Amino acid sequence: MKTRFRRILCPIDFDRISVPALELAVNMAIQNKGRVYLFYIIPKVKGTRLGAAIEEVATDNLRAVARKWLQGKVPYQIIVRVGEPVSGLLKAQAELAIDLVVMSTHGRTGKKHALLGSVTEQVVRRSICPVLTTRPR
Repeated sequence: MKTRFRRILCPIDFDRISVPALELAVNMAIQNKGRVYLFYIIPKVKGTRLGAAIEEVATDNLRAVARKWLQGKVPYQIIVRVGEPVSGLLKAQAELAIDLVVMSTHGRTGKKHALLGSVTEQVVRRSICPVLTTRPR
């Protein structure tokens, strides 16, 4: 049986590091006649009431990314949520019945990796579906 990756989740963090993952997600969607889910999670900060404004800005930014990289190539959906990055991504993955997650890694090692941790690494370890990662060029 041939595996088809029709529902592809691509987390975006609005920097150049996301571009290679987005390109891979688009190529996978084209090959599999699939859909790309552009995903951004707003970290929850106690005492902050800017949630709606930040969510609107994030949604507008994802629309701009979609226009530039996806429009006319593959179907897509924009998803913006508030919460903790890893658990939020894993929850979206389950809710949307995602077949593949495509995401970039910052490529940190040593002390920076130990101090900051790695969202990508945690997603790879805890994901219920395949995760395709790419490093910065």
